[in-house]
Amino acid sequence: MSNKAGLNSIRSWNAMWENCPFVKEELIAFESYIASKYPPGNSFLNNTSNEMILSGGKRLRPALVIISGMMGNYEREKIFPVAAAIETLHTATLIHDDIIDNAKTRRGQLTVSEKNGINLAVYTGDYLLANSILLLSESGLHSERLERVAKAAKMICIGEVNQYLNRFKMTTVNEYLRRIMKKTGILFSASCALGAYASGCSGEQVNVLERFGMNLGVAFQIRDDIIDIESDEKEAGKPVANDIREGIFTLPFLLAAKRSKAISKRIEEFLCGTVEVEGLMIDVRKAGGVDGAKKLKDRYITRCRELLSHFTPKVGSTLAADGIYAMEEILKWL
Repeated sequence: MSNKAGLNSIRSWNAMWENCPFVKEELIAFESYIASKYPPGNSFLNNTSNEMILSGGKRLRPALVIISGMMGNYEREKIFPVAAAIETLHTATLIHDDIIDNAKTRRGQLTVSEKNGINLAVYTGDYLLANSILLLSESGLHSERLERVAKAAKMICIGEVNQYLNRFKMTTVNEYLRRIMKKTGILFSASCALGAYASGCSGEQVNVLERFGMNLGVAFQIRDDIIDIESDEKEAGKPVANDIREGIFTLPFLLAAKRSKAISKRIEEFLCGTVEVEGLMIDVRKAGGVDGAKKLKDRYITRCRELLSHFTPKVGSTLAADGIYAMEEILKWL
């Protein structure tokens, strides 16, 4: 994919930034910055990394780094390397996820594993992980701050392994929440914390933004799990119902089973191979699994708003006020 295509994809998705001109401007500039870190070349790893990094995506994690950076003394030279490192790490995890999930497409394109085989996909993911460390080294952050990214990568791995080991098992809602905090919430949290650190925010401000990021990440993952049941592949931009086909019971299924013994029985029948996925998804929707998931998602959004209400921006900082407004725009989108 060309750099121009990458720019077009970020512009089309970022309609929600129309009322946040600074964020919009920085995200467009960031797209050029990260493209410069992955120029196409003669090697397989260069070209494959270029295709993956510039294949579109929401760029929500880099946006969180940028917006959190707006809360302090914003300097693009410090913020962009952190944002690029976070996005690179995220992309690496997507490649590895697609291998585990046997996914055929992502963002409307063949996955790296489907196009090039599992071995080369593993190497590409590892290559991007290494690049994320190199990008962090360009940020100028102290080593103790960089530890957050290492911990985030570790937690993502733990969350993914826990999910894999619990395939085809019904877990509790609390276990599900703990898992997605590791899988998704931790990188959102790190994005906010590192953006705040890079702009010189106080420890108290970093703490608030870090907690905001965790709650936002949980709400985002619940939303994603709802889309997996409610949307078709074109709307979602990736195969739907993939989790349940792989034996991963997400929040709508857990809530529906908790509410209805009939759904619990249907899930048991599904595990025995006597119920089709499509029929089970219809039953889960009818039993209120999706509605219940939306309510829990909204609770996490409310927590995010409460945290923002307690955030004390730098006195007289228009940019910080714009950053809080941008955070609110994200919450509306969820």
